[in-house]
Amino acid sequence: MSRAFRRIKSQDGRDLILTGSSTLTSTLLEHGLADEVVLLVDPVLLGTGKRIFAEGTPARAFELASTKALPSGIIINSYKAAGPLKKQP
Repeated sequence: MSRAFRRIKSQDGRDLILTGSSTLTSTLLEHGLADEVVLLVDPVLLGTGKRIFAEGTPARAFELASTKALPSGIIINSYKAAGPLKKQP
């Protein structure tokens, strides 16, 4: 599967956007195929729910690229991939 994604990613054209799939998102991150992660934070506490990333997703570092607060209270955070997670001293 990662070979097909690498081929698609190498082509010129518009950005590919993936929404709502923690399994596929985790696979793309694992293979270094996601350049950006956008997280929308809605100020609602549900108590339970699905994890953002699938169990076993390798640790990765991200750098905050932008953030925007909407009038509704939702915060949109955009993160750029920054490589493997560096060990903390």
